[in-house]
Amino acid sequence: MAGVEVPGPEADWETAPEYQGGKRNPAFQRSLWEFATSSFRLVAGLSPSLDVLAARLRLNVERSWEDLGWVDAAMFSIQKFHFALSRLEGGPAPDVFVWVSRDHADVDAALDVLLDALGIGREALTFVGDIETGFVDMRDSHGT
Repeated sequence: MAGVEVPGPEADWETAPEYQGGKRNPAFQRSLWEFATSSFRLVAGLSPSLDVLAARLRLNVERSWEDLGWVDAAMFSIQKFHFALSRLEGGPAPDVFVWVSRDHADVDAALDVLLDALGIGREALTFVGDIETGFVDMRDSHGT
């Protein structure tokens, strides 16, 4: 079987991560981050940097990409709650996004577990909510 030659890409194919129109590249590539977050939902933002939060829990931050650009993220579990923390490079706000597994119905309990492990209080939250109900800006409620 050695010596099987695979032809190069067709001349009119776009790269796999790009939008595919018509009869272009048959492969559409998603990043590991995009694939992983399909099982999570965005529930909050945190004001401390991702590096500081990851250092507190001794997490490895991984780099991936999505439609909007490069993403730094860490995925982990605490007390059977599954979390992801992410930061979009060049994003308009410095917030670190908090993602919780769609399997967990009690988001407040999950946030309490996370904040306790991080050694910070709810004053670190910049927003809470979800895509279905909307997000609430928490910065004003902290007196800042």
